Order: sequence, then C-alpha cells, then structure tokens
Amino acid sequence: MDRLKGKTAIITGATKGIGEAAARLFVKEGANVVVCGRKEEDGEQIVAAIEKEAPGKSVFCHLDVAKEADWRNALTLTEKTFGKLHILINNAGISYRETIAETTMESWQATLNTNETGVFLGMKYAIEAMKKHGEPSSIVSTASVDGIVGDAAFFSYCATKAAVEAMTKCAALYCGENALPIRVNAVAPGYVLTPMAYEDAKQNGQTIEEYSAESIALHPIGRLGTPLDIAYAYLYLACDEASFVTGTTLAVDGGYTCR
Repeated sequence: MDRLKGKTAIITGATKGIGEAAARLFVKEGANVVVCGRKEEDGEQIVAAIEKEAPGKSVFCHLDVAKEADWRNALTLTEKTFGKLHILINNAGISYRETIAETTMESWQATLNTNETGVFLGMKYAIEAMKKHGEPSSIVSTASVDGIVGDAAFFSYCATKAAVEAMTKCAALYCGENALPIRVNAVAPGYVLTPMAYEDAKQNGQTIEEYSAESIALHPIGRLGTPLDIAYAYLYLACDEASFVTGTTLAVDGGYTCR
C-alpha cells in the first residue's frame, strides 16, 4: 500500500480492461487518478465506483488520444484538480486483424492515430507538465509482444507497437540528457483476456473459448494474462522502486517471447 502516495496519474484507455484495472490499483496504492477514455458513461461509472472507497481520488476526463486539443484539456483538468502530474500511463490502443495485403489506408491510419500518435502526444505533454515541478516522475507506455516478434495477421498493430519501443528509448534519452527526473519505460503484454481479446476473436470468427485455447498454447506459462497482471507491471515502473529503470520495455508475457 501507498507505493504511489502523493502522486497523480493520468491513465488512458482507462474505461475498460487493463486501464480500468490500473486505475483501481493505483488509487489503492495512494495515487490520484485521472481516468481517461472516449466513453463518458463508462468512465463516470468507474469513477463513481472508485469514489465509494476513496473519495476525492479520481476524476473522469474525456480523451481521444489522437487529438492534441484533448491532451491539452486533460493536462489542464489534471493540474486544476490535483495540482501536479507525476505519472502517465499510455494504455489506450486498438488493433485490426489484417495482413499487409488486407490492410487499408483507413485501418492503417486509425491504428497509427491511436497507438503511435496518441503515445507521442501523451509523452510530449506529460514531459512538459512534469518539467514544471521537477519531482521524480514516470511515463509508461503499452507496447506488445507483437512489436517484438511480429505477427503476419496484425500488420499495422505490430508496426505501431514496435514504434512504441523506439519512442520509449528516445524519450528516455531526452529526459536523461536534459537532466529531467522523468523515467520513460514500456510494458509489452502477452495475450490478455480483455474486451480487445473478445473483439479479436470476433474478427477471427472464433468463440472466446476457441480463441483462448489457441492463445494459451502460445504462452509457456499455460494461461492468458489478466488485466491485473499488466497493471502491476505499470505500478512497478511508475513507483520509486524502479528509480534506476528507464528506456526499457518490460515483457509481461507468460514466456511468449522466449521462443
């Protein structure tokens, strides 16, 4: 408990799945949390649930990560409500089950907008906000095992997740070379049972049971990940226990990338 006491975090894509798990966990660990997402009703429900146990510790912010104006608004709300930003979790992401031959300009651009431009804008505006107070801060972005090993069925998704790793290294170097106390890291999840997994199964014409069985076989640990598995990785990289960790991508993948 209290690993994030006195800290304020923005979490994108926090209205479901991994982002929601992270929001709830971070509040339990003492953080103020700005729950960000595009669906206001879902976000308000999550904040209402959190507020029952931890009044005054969370607020919802509508955020389309691909829109620069939304990021400005998010930072304004964060500073107005909680004073300072210490943690950014770039968790929002989308995927399309498409090979390079099947990928359209529309799906390619949509994937880049969320998974790559959204991470860029988050890093840019978070660093700007964190520079104001000069306190130890952390940025964690969501990469993927598919950005490490590749998958023919997810061309644009793999491309953007590999880019997240490169952006993480570049931003970490920038902060270090400019003596900014901001660590920048990424987490590469394996397959996790989230709403995105249900959508992927649907796109592939599978039941979630068929999808899960096929996916479990890819993970030597013998199961899929849970949202909380990834949320705990975010927590580690966000808290002071990881004070000597920057510019790295932590694979939380049940052994998926061992092969």
